[in-house]
Amino acid sequence: MNKVILVGRIVRAPYKSATQSGLEISRFEIAVDRNYRNANNENITDFIPCVAFGTNATFINKYLYKGSLISVEGSFQSNRTGFGNDGRSAISYSVNVERVQGLESKELSEKRRQNQQTEFSISQEETKSQVKEVAEEQPSPEDIEVEEDDFFNWDISK
Repeated sequence: MNKVILVGRIVRAPYKSATQSGLEISRFEIAVDRNYRNANNENITDFIPCVAFGTNATFINKYLYKGSLISVEGSFQSNRTGFGNDGRSAISYSVNVERVQGLESKELSEKRRQNQQTEFSISQEETKSQVKEVAEEQPSPEDIEVEEDDFFNWDISK
């Protein structure tokens, strides 16, 4: 039997994609606290990668956000992702989501979403302000390029 049940919070916004046939996919990580602490009395947290398809993916992509408290039921899966420098197989692990449930009220979830949008808006304003300051300090502002970081890249072609 291969059954996984997890309760935790979504680490970052779910990554939405689709198969070539149009089936919706959602990839995300959840932070799950272990039920014991380390020697310094600190929580130990595992970050579990998950993947959902179809209606589960649609639900996750539409209604869940970074920080959402959820329960996930599914199966543990491993995927061969190629070979390492030593010639050994490289394997990735994730939970294939079969059932997902939001564990927060609609009001709390909406408040979290609005706070994230506000934080994003403030972050954009701060970034623009910082870029303007840097540009004013430089002799030729045309040479300044601002690139967005790619936090993670999910390659679903494998």
